[in-house]
Amino acid sequence: MRIFHFIYDHSGNPWVGGGGAVRAVELYKRIAGRHEITIVSGRYPGAGDYTADGIRFHFVGSARKNYFLSTFCYAVNSFRFLRENGWQADVVVEDFAPWNPIFSPFAADKPVKILHLNHREGTGILKRWYILPGLPFYLIEKFYPRLFKNIIAVSEGTRKKFGINAIIISNGIDEGVLTGVSPEEKGDFLFFAGRLHIKNKGLDTLLEAMRLLPEERLVIAGRGPDEGKLKRMQKELGLSNVEFAGFVDEEKKMELMRKAKLFVLPSRFEGYGIVLLECAAGSTPAVVSDIPELGFAVNTGFAVNFRTGDSKDLAGKIKLLAGKNVQMRRQMGVNGLRYAADNTWGSVSVEFESYLNKIML
Repeated sequence: MRIFHFIYDHSGNPWVGGGGAVRAVELYKRIAGRHEITIVSGRYPGAGDYTADGIRFHFVGSARKNYFLSTFCYAVNSFRFLRENGWQADVVVEDFAPWNPIFSPFAADKPVKILHLNHREGTGILKRWYILPGLPFYLIEKFYPRLFKNIIAVSEGTRKKFGINAIIISNGIDEGVLTGVSPEEKGDFLFFAGRLHIKNKGLDTLLEAMRLLPEERLVIAGRGPDEGKLKRMQKELGLSNVEFAGFVDEEKKMELMRKAKLFVLPSRFEGYGIVLLECAAGSTPAVVSDIPELGFAVNTGFAVNFRTGDSKDLAGKIKLLAGKNVQMRRQMGVNGLRYAADNTWGSVSVEFESYLNKIML
């Protein structure tokens, strides 16, 4: 089977290199021996085509140091690429984002089209970009998925938010990181890892909560567009108990995850949160926002939630777990490790490949 997968994200992209990019690589490298796979991503400064793990990576768009130009040029050039090369593919998977739809249903007739949905912002787009600038993106997010017959949603929460018929194929975890650590072996710090985007990840809420928790220490790992704003906010709030670790590789991230007393994910919107699976694999309890997409962590017993955007509630839940409640943290760690073991990339890739084979019948 010849597969073209279009996703703006790439692990090397300085603006957007999140879980979607990780998911695509983890799924395809496990089935690449049986299929011909090309991942088409947005060009960024220094990006160049290459092949790894049996996957061909191709970049389209502008290499200038401008995110808005990059994402716009990605959409235009992806459409053009598909118009010119779509006849070579059996399946086209479009990773959806309202900022850069490639209109794959109109670009090529031959291949089967699949839309992949990570998360839906809804009216959050209008709050983020204001009504007039945000309205086109809001409408694209609302109506564009209806152009597709075959849709994958990364979680049931995402499917419900879009209100469409979709198959659920969740994220996974690498089998090699399933290494639990008991509470007695863990460190004395809280941990966040992810893209430093204030509105998406709710990092303003987290910093405000840390002002109420002078006895706790927080390590923030990652990079992103709001790193400067967050460091200024840290200074304004006088937070000597917050450390920015910058970009860390996967090995270092998992080391920190296993040693952390608690992992905190205060996101305002998510698709599924691969980082929560990594947290579970390290048997680290979590405190998460109460958005539907993160409900699985609470339902399976390795996280507690707080009211999204409420720093006082977040601080209270951290106090609940971070204090002397060692037995509760131990049981949550056991629950997380069990859940992660049942959701590896190996099992998810089998599910994904079975779906591809089914729609090609």
